[in-house]
Amino acid sequence: MRYCNRTIFGVLNMNEISDNIIDMEKEQLKQVIRDLAKLNNLSPSDLAIQAGVAPSTITGFLNNVPGRGHYGLSARTQSKISDAFPQFKEQIEKPYVSKSSYNLPIIGMWHTDYRVLGLELGMPSTFTCNWYEGIENFSSVVRSPKFFRKNLIKKGILKEEVDEVRYYLFQNNYTVDLKETENKQIYATTDTGNFIGYQVKNKGKYYLHTFYGDRIDHAGEVLKASKIEWTRQV
Repeated sequence: MRYCNRTIFGVLNMNEISDNIIDMEKEQLKQVIRDLAKLNNLSPSDLAIQAGVAPSTITGFLNNVPGRGHYGLSARTQSKISDAFPQFKEQIEKPYVSKSSYNLPIIGMWHTDYRVLGLELGMPSTFTCNWYEGIENFSSVVRSPKFFRKNLIKKGILKEEVDEVRYYLFQNNYTVDLKETENKQIYATTDTGNFIGYQVKNKGKYYLHTFYGDRIDHAGEVLKASKIEWTRQV
């Protein structure tokens, strides 16, 4: 899920539909559909019917129904909506301008050992993000620039030291049903602290692994988790 300050362009044609449209911000796409329904005095279900789309496809996406809300709308679905409502194409080809901004909490810093610790003295505790419906239910972790340099140098991608700040956004409502976050990048509370890593199942329990597949032994067992929905580089 991508939330902040991203411009989306694209052409809604089944043969030429751009990856940017397919991967466009889900929340932005939801807002466009809601606005389109309101503009045409239709409910989302009626809008779907007029576009030749199953109503459950649209309502499930808008309401985050499991199995539908997690994903965006397919290129075919977007093309059908565009054919029925030319305003749809016009709206998603415009740079997205949020109606307001939101100061998203930064709860900690992700360090080179994958542990999330408190912010260093003088670091900001929020960063300004475009407001989207539901954004108030999110928090973020900022990654240490040292983490970035160490890992890219290790992979041979980076030779010179550069500074980069990246934020990792996740929902505040943790899950203890860890099947939901299996094999995903997560913000986790374990029996030794808070970490970011990939959740992997081993002998009936869940542990954290690095980007390179190595187990983070000092992290211990995952107790609860929230999937990383989006990252933002500044």
